Order: sequence, then structure tokens, then C-alpha cells
Amino acid sequence: MSLHQLSATQIVKGLKSGELTAHQVTQSQLDRINRLNPEINAIVATNEKPDNDMFGSLAGLPITLKDQIHLKGMTCTFGSEQHKDFRPTRTAPVVERLLSAGAHVIGRTNLPPFAMDFQCSNPLFGTTNNPWNIDYTTGGSSGGGAAAVAAGLSFLDIGTDLSGSLRIPASFCGVFSLLPTENALPNDGMMANGAAPLRHFARMGPIARTPEDLDLAWAHMSEPTGEAEKEFVMPDAFWSVDSAGIEVCDGIRQCFENAAKEWRKSGFQVSQGQPKHFDFSRARRAFGEIMGFETGELIPASVRFLARLFGRSSARRSPAFIANVMLGYRHNQKRYDDALAEKAVLSEAVDAFLGENGIWLLPVTAVSAFKHMAPTSDRSGIRDYANPLFINGQPVNYFDAMTSFVTPISLTGHPVVTLPLGQDKNGLPIGAQLIGKKGQERHLIQTAKFLYDVLKKADCPMFTRA
Repeated sequence: MSLHQLSATQIVKGLKSGELTAHQVTQSQLDRINRLNPEINAIVATNEKPDNDMFGSLAGLPITLKDQIHLKGMTCTFGSEQHKDFRPTRTAPVVERLLSAGAHVIGRTNLPPFAMDFQCSNPLFGTTNNPWNIDYTTGGSSGGGAAAVAAGLSFLDIGTDLSGSLRIPASFCGVFSLLPTENALPNDGMMANGAAPLRHFARMGPIARTPEDLDLAWAHMSEPTGEAEKEFVMPDAFWSVDSAGIEVCDGIRQCFENAAKEWRKSGFQVSQGQPKHFDFSRARRAFGEIMGFETGELIPASVRFLARLFGRSSARRSPAFIANVMLGYRHNQKRYDDALAEKAVLSEAVDAFLGENGIWLLPVTAVSAFKHMAPTSDRSGIRDYANPLFINGQPVNYFDAMTSFVTPISLTGHPVVTLPLGQDKNGLPIGAQLIGKKGQERHLIQTAKFLYDVLKKADCPMFTRA
């Protein structure tokens, strides 16, 4: 096998045993980046010099960072001309943990300006292409990281997720991601201009090619709990593809049905279901109110007013996402407090549904990966898409198609592993959100490994691709 075909876990094993050297692995990755990145455009900067002594438990493993996450001294642009020369004076705490374990940040990965789109392009570095078909989007905003991992340009990428930014690219590129439990990791070191981190939703997490690599990343990103590792117990599993009136493409529905069939054949019991008292529309509304209020605090009131004024047509087209964010832009404290109370209620509904040992499978998006789509307007990275996407022949708003399944889970704060399920009719990957109990990331990753192994044995082309 070529080095790029090995998993991060295998690379670390080789480094520790002495079968591989850090220089050898780094040079192999840089050579591959030089060959393939001009077409895929996932890596926007490289760093050949190690950041540390590389003698820790990760032994010199090369990783990449989304071009939003602070690394002291290395340019961090946020995909914006405004920050093209910004060099952080501090490293994000999560990255510090990885560096302390011996990781080497080999490069930065692309994103839309300020991570504010569900596709991956910006005026500084251009568009990142999906390695499965370069005519198609990677999703966003962590699209550069997902593409880099899928193409073997990176063994492990650290991205961010506010409203699907890890999950959407992982699904579209056929790789895994972990969205940790809200507040499980420090989230400072991902904002521009030294702004304080958002109080809710924004989380860092890894993108990887295997569940074992997610586990490797999580073990070094999270703080040791001191608790003994629990024996894996097969969870109660439920899946659903209905989301309060949002159309879901037939390919996604078929993938869920096929996967559930294979899991049942293996002896794993999975049935259709969702929390009894969980309302997706209420969840999207509360998410928008909170997100709009908190992101609105970063901009002047006059700018918020103009955003609402000029965003009226976009809000009408996007009742499930933009309209709710615009409500938050009003900066009404009572509405914000009510939304936080709603967040608690809906989170408890998911807790009750999951019980002691449950998981819930949901689509990531209502549409599978689509061809690159230009915004109809772009005001310094704030983009609008007046043209719809089409799902089963029906027009669906771009923002609503992309967010209807992810923002409700962003709201509740539960951990999510994005799990590849199969392919659509165009041969593009389709993934699922695997949602678990708060604080149980390891168990969720173990479950993902079991489910993935079952699908690999089912001889699906998705899981036999070189």
C-alpha cells in the first residue's frame, strides 16, 4: 500500500515502531499534495517544518487545520481578503493538545469566507472540488478538510461546525466526522479579530477516513476523564428521514432503507422512529433565534438592520433557516431567553428518546451532493441563492435543503458521527448523522465502526473504492 492509503491509526503505529519516519510520511504527503491539489484545491497552505519534537503518542502524524483555526505564527485567512495576512499570536487549545501529543500541522484547508456558506469557495483561493467528481461541491464550510481527507492529502483534518459545517462535507465526500457534545471541547481559537467564541453551537471536530481515526483524534483532542473504558454494548437504534414537511431525495431515502436491511441481516436491530415530543420546526426556529442573536452581537446594530432589510426576499424563500436567523438579528432578549428554554426542552426530549443506550440515525441534508452552484448575490461573503435545488423534481430552497436536518441537532448539543451509507445515482457519497448520548463519543464511534463494517461486507461500491 502507498502511504496515503494507510489510516492515521496505521501511520501512528508505523511511526512508533520505527517502520516509518516522520520525515518520510510528511514528504509523501507533500508530494501527493503537489500532484493532486491543483485539481482538487483543498489545501491552501503547507507547512513543512514540524511544530514540535514529534516524540509524543502521535509520533509526528501529519494533520491539517481548517483555515479558521488558530495556529500561532501560521497565516489564518478565514477565506477572506480582509484577513489574508492575519497570523494568530496563540494556538487554539484543542490544537495545542494535538501538538503536545506529537502531531505536525502540515497544512491548512479551504473554506468559504468566514465559514458562512454550505459550499467551499472564496476569492483568495478559489473553489474546492469534490474528489469523487470535480464538477460537484464538497459541501461547506469544512469542505477543504473533507476533500483533503477523501483524496488522501490529509490523514486527519480538524474542522468546525456551527450549522452542519463538519457533517455536510463529510457526507458529500464519503468520509467520517465527529461533532462532539456541546462544550466538551474549548471552542476558542476559531474566531476572527480576537472575538470571543460564540456561547452556543460552534464546535471543533475531526474529519477522518475511518472510525478508528476518529477515535484516535478524539482521544488526543479531549481531556482525560479518568473513567475506565466501558465494555461496548450494542445500542437500540432508530432511523427517520422525515423532517416536518421538507422533501428528501429518493436516493437518500433508499440508502437508509438499504442500510437498515443490511444491519438487520447482521443481527443489529434498527427500526424507524424519532423522539415523541421533538418538533423539527420548533428546533429550527429556536436555533435561528439563538444563532442570529449571538452572531448578531459581533456586528453593529445598523449592519444587522440592513441585513434584515436586504434579506427579506431571502427569508421568504428560506422559512426554515434564513427567516429564523433574521428573527435572532432583532436582538430581542426575551425571544433569545425563550429560545434557550426551548433548546433545553428539545434537548431533554432527545435524551429521553435515547435512554440508557440508544442511537438515532438522520440524514445530513435533504439533497445529495450537487454540481457547483454560484450564489446569486455575494456581499463580502454573505451570500444568497435565489435559484433552488431540485429534490425529486421539486424546487427546494438552497439553505433549507442543506440545514433542515443538521440545525435541530446543533441546537440540542448531542454528539454526532457522520457515517457513509452509500452512493446516489451519480456515484456521489451519501452519509448519515449518527446521534448519541451526550458525553458518550467513544461509544458512538464504536457503534459507527460496527455499522460501517456491516455495510463494507455488503459489497456496496461505496465501500470497495480504492
